[in-house]
Amino acid sequence: MRSITIALAVARKDLASEWRTREIVPALAQFVVLALVIANFGFQFDSRNAPAIAPGVLWMALVFAGLVAFGRAFAAEREQASLEAMLMTPAMPAAIFAGKALAAGLLLVICEAVLLPALALFFAVPLTFDEVSAVLLATVGMAVLGCLFAAMVAQVRARELLLPLLTLPLWIPFVVVGGQAVQSAMGGGGTATGSANGLLLDLDILFVVLTSLAARFVLDD
Repeated sequence: MRSITIALAVARKDLASEWRTREIVPALAQFVVLALVIANFGFQFDSRNAPAIAPGVLWMALVFAGLVAFGRAFAAEREQASLEAMLMTPAMPAAIFAGKALAAGLLLVICEAVLLPALALFFAVPLTFDEVSAVLLATVGMAVLGCLFAAMVAQVRARELLLPLLTLPLWIPFVVVGGQAVQSAMGGGGTATGSANGLLLDLDILFVVLTSLAARFVLDD
């Protein structure tokens, strides 16, 4: 219970900071809308091939938006050297990490709230519960992995280069399975949405446990 309270407090701090500065969310929202506009003019699609093209555009936008969102997860602590002060408190490193991942994940969810309706509008594809659930399940795993590697490279000079190199290979299962689930939900065939969402949930549980165990070593270093 105490760890949950600490994680929520850390997430609330990060979200309040973003609310004051409005630094990440407007930029991510503009990015995802611009990506959809470019894709709308760059691809020749109709009602037959739109369900096959739209999932690729969706996950391309989500991956790049996620790299920006999670890359900034430890920016305030790096600039203000406040992470050491947080670790000197009785708060468990895993709780601090969970709070950072929760805040960064919620920021990405806000962008998804813009991206998914815009995708449905531009590509004339349905926006269904199965599609939204697949994206949200993938966001959980992407958030914990993205924040873990963001913490690892926070003090490295070439962090903007290292973060994609470390994160993208482990995001591949979420992109592949999530893409198949979204494609199926849009009526484009592929893996059944229920089984794909079940696999995404299994991956979420696996990586949440692994990153929680690794957080203590990463943050202490």
